[in-house]
Amino acid sequence: MDAIDNLSDALETTRTLLTPIQVGLWVKLAIVVFFVSSLGLGGPTVPGGDVGTFADEPTIDDTAELEDEIPVEELVLGLLIIGGLALVFWLLYTVIGAVMEFVFIESLRSSEVHIRRYFSANLGNGLRLVVFQLGVILIAGAVASAPAALVFVLGDFGDISAGLIALYILYGLGVFLVYSLIQRFTSAFVVPIMLQEDRGVLSAWRRFWPTVTANWTEYVVYLVLVWVLSIAVAIAAWFVIAFGVLALLIPFGIVIVLLVLAGEIGLFLAIPVGLLAVVSILLFISLVWTPIATYFQYYALLLLGDTNGELDLIPEQRAAVRSDGGNLSDHDDGTGDGDSWDDTSTTDDSWDDENDSWDDEDDPWNSDSSRWDDTDEESDDRDENRGW
Repeated sequence: MDAIDNLSDALETTRTLLTPIQVGLWVKLAIVVFFVSSLGLGGPTVPGGDVGTFADEPTIDDTAELEDEIPVEELVLGLLIIGGLALVFWLLYTVIGAVMEFVFIESLRSSEVHIRRYFSANLGNGLRLVVFQLGVILIAGAVASAPAALVFVLGDFGDISAGLIALYILYGLGVFLVYSLIQRFTSAFVVPIMLQEDRGVLSAWRRFWPTVTANWTEYVVYLVLVWVLSIAVAIAAWFVIAFGVLALLIPFGIVIVLLVLAGEIGLFLAIPVGLLAVVSILLFISLVWTPIATYFQYYALLLLGDTNGELDLIPEQRAAVRSDGGNLSDHDDGTGDGDSWDDTSTTDDSWDDENDSWDDEDDPWNSDSSRWDDTDEESDDRDENRGW
C-alpha cells in the first residue's frame, strides 16, 4: 500500500533535502515553516462572554463609583483598539501563511528556497486560499452553532437534558472533524494541485476529488498514520523545544537582569535584548519543526503522485529515492526490489542475456560458431591438415 510504503520514502526524501546541513537553506525554510505549521500550536480562539454574571450586575450607585474611579469610555476605546490591532495582525499572519504554503511546496519541489521570488509569484494563489479558508471557518461555525442558536431563539431551555447536551457535543465534534479534514486535504493536496496546474481552490478540489474517491483506502490510511505520527512527533519535539528554550532563556535572562540593575539606560537596552530573545526562541522552535513539516508534506506529495501520476510534483525526488541505493526500505526487507541484481531489472542489466558480451550467439566459445567446434574442421586451428 502506497500510504504505508511512502513513510520511509518521505523520510529518505527529507534527509536528501536537509543534509548535509546548509545554514542558509535551514534558516529560510524555518521562516516558511513558522507561517505554515503554526509551530504545532492551535489556531486563534473566539472569545466568549460570561453568561452567568447577569445576576450579579452592579447597581447604579456602584456603576457611578466605578466610572469615577476608572474612565470606562477610554477603557472601552483602548480595548477596541487592541482588539482591532489583534485582528489586523491575525489577518496579516493568515494571508502570509496562505502564501507561504505555496512557497513551501515550491521549495520542496525545486529543492531550493527563494522566499521573495516564490512569494511574489503566488500572492494571488494565497489570497484565493485565504478566502476559501475563511469561508470554511464561517460555514463550519454556522453549522456548529445552528442548533444552539435555534434553542436560544425559541427560549425553551427547560427541556434541555443531559442527553441532548451530550448529543450536541458529539454533533460539534463531527463538524470539527469534517472541518479539520477539509483543511488538511486543502493544505496537503489541493494547494499542490493549484500550483501544478494553475487552478483556483474549488477547481483544484474538483480535480482532486476523483483521485480521493478512487483511492479512498489509501487516503484513510494516510489520515490515520498522519494523526498518530503527529501526536508522537509533537510530544518528542516539545521535549526538545522545552530544553532548548530553557537553554536560551538562561543567558538572555541574565543579561536582561544585569541591564535592568544598571539603571535607566540599562532598562532601555533591555527592551531590544528581550525582543532578540523572543526572535531567537521562535527561530529555534521553527528549526525544530522544519524537518517535521518537510517530512509530512513530502509524504503527502508522494502519495498524491502515486495515486495520480498526472499530479506528481516531485518526479525527480521520487525517482531518486526509489532508485538503486536511494530507498532504504528496498534493502531492509531483503526483497531486493531496488537491487541491481533483481530479476525484474535484468533488461537493463549490463549482464543482460540479450546484450551480454558472453551471449551464446556471439560467444567465441559457442558450440555453433566456436573455433574449436568439431564439425568445423576446415576452419579449425587444430585441423588435422595443419602441423598439429
